[in-house]
Amino acid sequence: MDLIYAGFDGLDVTFQGFIPSQAIERFEAAKQTAQETKQETFAQVGKFKGHVAETGARGGYTYRVDTGNLGFTWFFSKSRKREGWNIRVSCKSATLAAYGFDETINRMYADLEAVGATVLQEAIARVDFAMDWRMPGDFRLDPHRFALHGTTKADMHGEEIGQHWQKRQCTGMTIGKMPGRQICIYDKRRDIVAKRKNEWWKIWGLDRDEFEASGDQMWRIELRAGKKHLKEQWGVTSWADLRAKLGDIYANALLRIRYKADLWDENDNVTRVDDDPMWDRCRDVVAENLFEYTSGALPGVVKQVMHDQQRQTIAAMMVGLSANLAVLSGVDKDQLWELPRVISEMIAANVKGENAKEFKLKMKKIHRRYEIYDEDGVILDERAIAEVGAAARWSEASPNAC
Repeated sequence: MDLIYAGFDGLDVTFQGFIPSQAIERFEAAKQTAQETKQETFAQVGKFKGHVAETGARGGYTYRVDTGNLGFTWFFSKSRKREGWNIRVSCKSATLAAYGFDETINRMYADLEAVGATVLQEAIARVDFAMDWRMPGDFRLDPHRFALHGTTKADMHGEEIGQHWQKRQCTGMTIGKMPGRQICIYDKRRDIVAKRKNEWWKIWGLDRDEFEASGDQMWRIELRAGKKHLKEQWGVTSWADLRAKLGDIYANALLRIRYKADLWDENDNVTRVDDDPMWDRCRDVVAENLFEYTSGALPGVVKQVMHDQQRQTIAAMMVGLSANLAVLSGVDKDQLWELPRVISEMIAANVKGENAKEFKLKMKKIHRRYEIYDEDGVILDERAIAEVGAAARWSEASPNAC
């Protein structure tokens, strides 16, 4: 087994403070539009940009704002009481993988400054740490080999347990319940394929074809610490608390819940059964240095993979819809050369004359949806798109240009 990736995978923080009235007005207008159009709506407050959802979130958060694939999901309350905890943020796993823990926090505070928020203090609501292991093809997860430290039975003595199976193979195990402590182990390759998160091949630095041909598996062991566990068990609320105790929190989790090398009989003392080497290596990773590991994948590369994947998805949809259009338009299967003309005429009718204005408006909305807002962006802004288009037209008109 080889360690492919280790890093933070989730981070939720609540802030005592509030956003200015200008931000509330912009988000309220965008939310109303989102409710009317049934889709997220772009909003900008100063340098802060994001898409406002139709609904807020539990806990009194009126607005839910997404700042992009490598950004955050922000939750804002209308309340402007200084003593209120009116701001919450949830970091995306791709953001943490691309930028690392410290830079993600820096970007979080940059967003707060951009939106004009007044922030008095923070409270850590959740933090997840993940390790991805490349395992041989014959590896099988056995739920019966998990044990709570110090017990003599296979059960978890009150721990909540979830199992996921595909056919006769266990593909995942979750022990514990949020906002307490959780340990999850699951087939990460299945997960990224199912959720179409192709950026993880770049984050791992692996060639997908080579990996698939090898027959190996990718298993993730994820350590999750929720608000209740952090605050009540470890006294963690602030960044200082988190940095001082996080290594101990995760090390303790891997001691309290263990994956054993073998099964044991009902009357055996489970403490005498060795831990699986995989579990020992996880403890080594945590003990060495939680903040040492980074993916090495540049943010722009990760974004480009996401962009390319979305474009491929849309292209595949267009091909599928073209087949439907061919049938409904009476295009014979032996005369498919007529199909581009049918499609071209249909599009032409919507990009000129009275329909052009509406089409441009749709393009503007779609552009804002895919726009990336920071300096690492690979999706071009409107001015850059215009410049690229002009350059392409000049190149076509000048055959000798190099």
